[in-house]
Amino acid sequence: MISSAQPIIILLVEDSPDDAFFFRRAVQKSGFATETHVAADGVEAMDYVLNKGQFTDAAAYPPPDIIFLDLKLPHCNGFELLEWMRLHGERPRTPVVVLSSSSQTEDQERAEALGAALFLTKPAAPEQLRHVLQKYPVARLEATGRENSI
Repeated sequence: MISSAQPIIILLVEDSPDDAFFFRRAVQKSGFATETHVAADGVEAMDYVLNKGQFTDAAAYPPPDIIFLDLKLPHCNGFELLEWMRLHGERPRTPVVVLSSSSQTEDQERAEALGAALFLTKPAAPEQLRHVLQKYPVARLEATGRENSI
């Protein structure tokens, strides 16, 4: 278990309250100190990343260390959000893990082509999330100097 003064900041882009509940539960069981923020669709996720709309308070909605992204979303789906992120060139780039009910190879290949770091099928098990949280945020935290707080 990682103990930290600052938790790993997760942005979960998920329109299902039930899936968000089970995700938070699995993250809690993973043993990591995390802070999870939820955007209900791709448009809200864009607002979160840009600190716009309901997410204007940058202290309350800090930049995510990692994004977990559903593909099937209203208003702006996961593929569209990945494309938007690629075009807007976040720096440093936040790792995106697709978390989808789709197990289609085409969806996985498309997500990876658009920059997704990993593709997981719902529901994610705590062990899967532990592995992801060990692998991806550490590089991001080192790049931003937050590793000293973990």
